[in-house]
Amino acid sequence: MPSMHIVATTIAVPRFLESYYENLERYGHLHDVRIWVVGDHKTPPESAAYVAGQRARGLDAIYLDPAAQTQWLSRFPRLEAIIPWNSDNRRNVGFLCALEQDCEVLVSIDDDNYCIPDSDFYEGHRLTGSEVSRDVIASSNGWFDICGELVMDPPVAVVARGFPYHKRNISTTSSKRTVPMVANAGLWLGDPDVDAATRLAFPVVATGTKGRSVVLDLGTWSPINTQNTSVARRAIPAYYYVRMLEDMPGAKLDRYGDIWSGYFLTRCAEHLREHVGIGSPWVSHRRNVHDLLADLRAEIWGMIITPHLVDVLRAGTLEGDNYYSVTQSLARLLRSSAQELETRVRLQGVAGYVTRIGDYLDIWVEVCREVGSFE
Repeated sequence: MPSMHIVATTIAVPRFLESYYENLERYGHLHDVRIWVVGDHKTPPESAAYVAGQRARGLDAIYLDPAAQTQWLSRFPRLEAIIPWNSDNRRNVGFLCALEQDCEVLVSIDDDNYCIPDSDFYEGHRLTGSEVSRDVIASSNGWFDICGELVMDPPVAVVARGFPYHKRNISTTSSKRTVPMVANAGLWLGDPDVDAATRLAFPVVATGTKGRSVVLDLGTWSPINTQNTSVARRAIPAYYYVRMLEDMPGAKLDRYGDIWSGYFLTRCAEHLREHVGIGSPWVSHRRNVHDLLADLRAEIWGMIITPHLVDVLRAGTLEGDNYYSVTQSLARLLRSSAQELETRVRLQGVAGYVTRIGDYLDIWVEVCREVGSFE
């Protein structure tokens, strides 16, 4: 049984699979990885045949069409009710299928993340869940920008999507230590994951990296998305892809589900004294076509709410000695802080939404416990 499972959602024919086949074959890992492709109502019908063709050539790839997802979720009606169609939230189904089939390392990618020949994808994520000996980065203001590990053209200082803008003044130190690494954020060449405001002002390209893999110290955070990010099996209960696109008066909130997911995971890991890595493997981000003004409209409230949400996460007290119980504690923290958040951001409906996220987390961890045999 493969130990590493990769999950991606798509509304296109998943041609990115060819790059993973080539990379895994090149480095001798075809039998170590299973890939789950999670479709949606918009995904072309020929995708099933395409995935079957990749499977026939030796890639362990499984296509979850809408019917297969509905059948799987029928065991968990409360969860099925909170995973909308035509949403990147569908990747939660893939996460759970991987968990149920005994993955040790879960890797989340987007369908525009392509393997590159000179970066061993499997090897870059293989140590997630283990102790690693690396430079551990600590920051004077508690923040580290993942985009700082990239070489940009033009050489403009930009920060990753989800990074609090008022925390840009960063000074770091490092020391070589051996620490438990429960998650790993791989980097992306080509189109870096910056927000729409940055894309409109500075259309940068990531042409290279610093070529290093580091670990963030406890108390030092960075935005973590779901592009080329791995999580150890034990931490999957804290890795819920947050549901977006809920109605609030006069506001649209989207494109921050992965960012909030990363912050939830980071906070739970910090409580359990485990670390997040940044660096290899590197992939090529061939970004799908986007309407940047539509992206900006979808992101603006995420840009406003996220710094306040992170403040709540960092100031709040968690309880528990495993990711199941700690995530339940985080859910309680969200519910108890929901009205405070709404008062801070001055947007009606935030309290109700954040309360629901706490409820979603409870449902998520209960299903994780059932399919993953967590004690």
